[in-house]
Amino acid sequence: MKTIVVTGGNRGIGLAAARRLAEQGHRVILLCRDEGRGREALATLTDLPGQAEHHLVVADLASLASVRAGARQILALDLPLAALVNNAAVLPPRRTLSADGFEIQLAVTHLGHFLLTHLLLPLLNRFPGKSRVVTVSSAAHSGPPLDFDDLNFESRRYRRTRAYQQSKLANVLFTAALARRAAGTDIEPVALHPGVYNTGLLRDYMGAVPGTGAVANVFASDAEKAAPILAKLAAGRRDENLSGAYLNKGVPESPSRAAREHEAQERLWEWSAAAVGLPAAED
Repeated sequence: MKTIVVTGGNRGIGLAAARRLAEQGHRVILLCRDEGRGREALATLTDLPGQAEHHLVVADLASLASVRAGARQILALDLPLAALVNNAAVLPPRRTLSADGFEIQLAVTHLGHFLLTHLLLPLLNRFPGKSRVVTVSSAAHSGPPLDFDDLNFESRRYRRTRAYQQSKLANVLFTAALARRAAGTDIEPVALHPGVYNTGLLRDYMGAVPGTGAVANVFASDAEKAAPILAKLAAGRRDENLSGAYLNKGVPESPSRAAREHEAQERLWEWSAAAVGLPAAED
């Protein structure tokens, strides 16, 4: 039995992956913002056959204080982690700032996961074998380079699709920078484009109005089809060296040019460490 943390595990591909992992007999820790939806998701796991005891941690990735509180709950369980699946994301219709003053998509999709990963490193390091940090990105990361002078869209016109691309590019940059820092350890960070699936997030991305998006209904696959990809990365065999890799539906490929820029990877890491309040010695 392996223990895996899944953020945003109450819907979409996060819930599909959590169910697949539970069906395989693994212990799942769901980290969800909404307690009611989180409990509903947890109930679908506990209804499955198996001996694993699953857990719900309520935390909002848009709040650094909430991320720290959630991480303390996970640390208190004292379970070595085989994987952390950084899956949660949001896609609001208009520019919104997090509790800490950051553009909400960057705050949830990148900064919250950046801090959570850092705080859970002790449990990832304790796993007897290779553990993984699987950060769910997207082919949409192939947009323009990050504008470090205006990450909050204070000067630029806010477009939610552009903010989404920015946050997903940050996922790939973060993975590469983390892989360098994890060299010599058994922690293997990977970034994943899981494919295009018919989820609430995709409908918001493709629709003119949040919650719509008829194109998604026609062209996207059911979210359950993403479950085997995520579950294999989180709990499957570790035969390949994938540290720092960008995977398209589980297959390594080269990410965008902007994602491969070493300077951008390091600059984002330094900015992120300062933003979440990590001491220089710990970043």
